[in-house]
Amino acid sequence: MSNNELESLIGKILRIDIKELGIPLYGRLIEVTPYWIDIERKDGRHRIISKGRITGIEPVRDQSC
Repeated sequence: MSNNELESLIGKILRIDIKELGIPLYGRLIEVTPYWIDIERKDGRHRIISKGRITGIEPVRDQSC
């Protein structure tokens, strides 16, 4: 995804597939930079993810969490 596509998802809850993990990560997209994204997990922790490690990303249906 390009930066413009990701920036349109800021504030939305996303499902993110990462190369090294067998299960997806879920979190609210907080920030997009040229090399990484920052998500906020449900428990309030932030996670920075390198764009190079992301294999898939999509918004979840239920955005009310």
